[in-house]
Amino acid sequence: MHYIMDKIQLCDKTTCTQCMACVNACPKGCINMVDGGQGFVVPQIDNTLCVKCGVCMHSCHQLENTLNRYTPIKTLACWTMVDIDRRNSSSGGAFSVLARWVLGEDGVVFGATMNKNLQVYHTSIERVDHLYRLQGSKYVQSYLGDTFIQVRNHLKQGRLVLFTGTPCQIGGLLTYLRKKYDNLITCDMVCHGVPSQRIFNAFCERTHLTGTCDGISFRFTEGWGFQLTRELILPTKVENFNSTCVKRKPINPRNAWYMRAFNKSFMFNEACYSCSYAKPERVSDFTMADYWGVGRNTPFLHPKHRGVSMLLVNTYRACEILKELPDFFCEERDLQEALEGNFNLSRSSVRPKNRNQFIADLFDMSKTDIVKRYGLQADVRDYFRLVKQWLIAKR
Repeated sequence: MHYIMDKIQLCDKTTCTQCMACVNACPKGCINMVDGGQGFVVPQIDNTLCVKCGVCMHSCHQLENTLNRYTPIKTLACWTMVDIDRRNSSSGGAFSVLARWVLGEDGVVFGATMNKNLQVYHTSIERVDHLYRLQGSKYVQSYLGDTFIQVRNHLKQGRLVLFTGTPCQIGGLLTYLRKKYDNLITCDMVCHGVPSQRIFNAFCERTHLTGTCDGISFRFTEGWGFQLTRELILPTKVENFNSTCVKRKPINPRNAWYMRAFNKSFMFNEACYSCSYAKPERVSDFTMADYWGVGRNTPFLHPKHRGVSMLLVNTYRACEILKELPDFFCEERDLQEALEGNFNLSRSSVRPKNRNQFIADLFDMSKTDIVKRYGLQADVRDYFRLVKQWLIAKR
């Protein structure tokens, strides 16, 4: 039963995480996401259609404090044993292991992808040969659209569903569903914050990437580390499927200032700077990240040059799933080591005082002036890192 409410008040631009749960939940279709500035969007209610049922507010993870929080049961350093997945992944390919298992159970996998227009959005796959679409990190806000409705429809049909996303996207989905589904597996990643699509578009236009490539890889996938790479996607044949291969070419470090701005937290959504999910207690079954600092406290006697995933196993159900995962190397580690290597597991990114000015300048100033004003120049370490990664990839 839904009760008539005196006032419907949704999130504003300082608190909205753009999960679109309210839009998906509204039975009258009277909520739209509108520009809240800087490319970030906020919900707007058409009061001529709204019946004040309150479903939207009850579906908002920022307004409803109903989510369970889980202290990780296990902390794993891990990687996939499937070579193609490891090469296509940002670190060790833990996501690919989970996704392959779900697809093998005739399930559906949801995650972020990038199209040829360099737009990032959530989509679903049901075939292993489409797994490449969801692999790799995307350092841009992923547009969700009606994804939550799609997830609920699959769950009601009895399909096994793996949903991956930022912690606030997981929180949005779980609050939207408002009931527990035994056939839903959730996996979040440790998140620094999300720039808007408009911000990313501005970078692409200034570095002449728009219209010159089929995709952007944010990580060096032949060796562990950060490196912006342009992608050309070519048709090929894999096993019995029509598939694709991806030809990657590193972007000159002097033009890769987007990642340096990202690491300085210049361009995140306002809600990211006070993130309620930046803590060890998680809302998902699994949590993924790069395992930065593995071996810092206790020796890690395995090669790390191809990347190591950190996987937090947060629920007892996740522990049972872990036993079923094939082609998977893992070693249990201490949670404190993972916390020290991933600061967003314990605190939000700090908002720079000149954050608003940086974004305004990004839309108006030349690339040269932006890089100079905000100290985003490449240094010798960026070039050395690229050479080092290339040499590691040749091992």
